[in-house]
Amino acid sequence: MPFGIQNGALEFLNEQNRGPRATKPKKQDTENSSIDDKNEKNVPLVDSELYNRPDFVTEYKDAKFFVIKSYTEDHVHRSIKYNVWASTASGNRKLDSAYRLAKEKEDYCPIFLFFSVNGSGQFCGVAEMIGPVDFDKSVDYWQQDKWSGQFPVKWHIIKDVPNNLLRHIILENNDNKPVTNSRDTQEVKLEHGLQMLTIFKNHESETNILEDFDFYEQREKALQENRRQQQPASPELQKPAENKALGELMAHISDTFGQTVQLKETENGESKPAVEGVSSADEASTATTKAEDGTASTNASPVE
Repeated sequence: MPFGIQNGALEFLNEQNRGPRATKPKKQDTENSSIDDKNEKNVPLVDSELYNRPDFVTEYKDAKFFVIKSYTEDHVHRSIKYNVWASTASGNRKLDSAYRLAKEKEDYCPIFLFFSVNGSGQFCGVAEMIGPVDFDKSVDYWQQDKWSGQFPVKWHIIKDVPNNLLRHIILENNDNKPVTNSRDTQEVKLEHGLQMLTIFKNHESETNILEDFDFYEQREKALQENRRQQQPASPELQKPAENKALGELMAHISDTFGQTVQLKETENGESKPAVEGVSSADEASTATTKAEDGTASTNASPVE
């Protein structure tokens, strides 16, 4: 089945370049929409009014633009939901340097990110980098665990824009390749970046990732549950079991010692219990005390 659903389970570890909206008809008759579809539309998971606003500015004297290539649309969902992004180590350094240089300028110089998912054949939105990269902070909601560091973003445009609307934009700083052939964090010069902003704003898209938010919410929950089940028990949970095992071991040592003493009593008849290396009852008592002391000391050291 499509979109990673097999046998009723979500295959959340697979890369997802497009959600269920990709198989929907381009135009649906609203009168024939099911009651469930209407209910889903009445309870949106995100406020769509925050995006694709008609007052979005597309003209700037100075600005920086970068293409962001995501491995999976799940990551775009997380970015919109949590207002953050994380690139590769080199990508984070490149974007962080650009952000800091932009902040040093006297005039306002925003940094816009054009998002596209590998293999999707489209761009899916525009976000603005609104803070530096925190290289020491990582989160666990990305689809893979290899991403470290993050920076805040603000999403402005969320809509599916086919590559054929942007393929005519040629990047001289990328061997004259179309912008649709860009790698992650490929910089786009001012003139072409402004042109892309205008195309994104004016394009009347019939689909966007917000339609599949519930789908990606379920995949995120499945991912979290899978990771929870794979995590080993915490040290706090292991300590009671370790203490119980240690207690059982000490009880076994004590029982073995007592059985040895009883066996020697039986062998020697009425004689006093003998302890190896001890010739008198007083010494035996002392040895027994030392043995008990030695047994107690094992609580503070490894038992071999």
